Amino acid sequence: MSQLAHRLELPNELLFKILAQLLAHSVHMVVVSSGDITWHMNAHHTLSAVCFSFREIMKGISSKAFQWVATEATPNLTHHIRRQLQCLRALAAAIRDPATPGNFSFDAHDSTAPQIVQGYSLYIAIVYLRTQAARSTPEIYQSTSGTIFGAVITLSKVLYSRIVPQEVAIILKNATKDEAELSHIGVLVVKHCALLSGFADALAAEPEPNNEVARLRRDINRIKTEQMINIIESADAEFLILFNRNDPLPCCSTIWISQLPDVYSTLERICEIFSKQPLISDECLTRLQSLVARWAPPPTPVPDSVDTGSQTVIAG
Repeated sequence: MSQLAHRLELPNELLFKILAQLLAHSVHMVVVSSGDITWHMNAHHTLSAVCFSFREIMKGISSKAFQWVATEATPNLTHHIRRQLQCLRALAAAIRDPATPGNFSFDAHDSTAPQIVQGYSLYIAIVYLRTQAARSTPEIYQSTSGTIFGAVITLSKVLYSRIVPQEVAIILKNATKDEAELSHIGVLVVKHCALLSGFADALAAEPEPNNEVARLRRDINRIKTEQMINIIESADAEFLILFNRNDPLPCCSTIWISQLPDVYSTLERICEIFSKQPLISDECLTRLQSLVARWAPPPTPVPDSVDTGSQTVIAG
């Protein structure tokens, strides 16, 4: 019976990979989840309590990932991990709370923090910059995206390679790639919305052409207008693929693109123009109308109130 039990045990190499990925998932959830993260905060302790082999493997994984060495200040690995995760959880409030001020500081961790903590601190800063830029102007959004690309490169090329074991950083690596894709999509949409506005306004302002040059100019503006709409629609499709293949991305909804600076207002205005002036193809107008309908912002909730004549009392 003991021989059978021995044969059914997983090899240590496989156990190592499984447990490292479980720890990676828990660290990531501590950062991005807005729900109950009790299990994730205690993942190291819980997995270590399963059996002797789990405890020894988890000790090896976690002590390397969180760069722990027993000292008088940090005699306990579990407490050390929990303290690091609590710091990340507090810092990650910036990407979970939309009310976080624009001057939020990311100086919570210095160069002595474990590499995985430094990596996630930079990841949090990347997501935070993206969400703050989306509330600004197209010009600020474009310039901020350059900063984001630089941070993504630093995280991908430098910090990620320093995290040991690499299995603990795999989710961070993939999440960083997602942020790079989001930044690329956002820059593309904001840029082409601005171009669309110019081409569409020029097309709508054109008088009825009375010569070949005027007809050619109108045709060019129409072609460019439809081309911009096609590019924006393709970017939306690319975003939805990214969104649906992952857990919901931090600070993203399925109408994330419409929340970028000047995007929804531009498309809504142009859709209204071409609904009255049939200057683009029916197919292109239909696709534009579909985008506007799908991207419409959710209605602002109205608080319950009680009318007391001259005063309105908000129900508590």
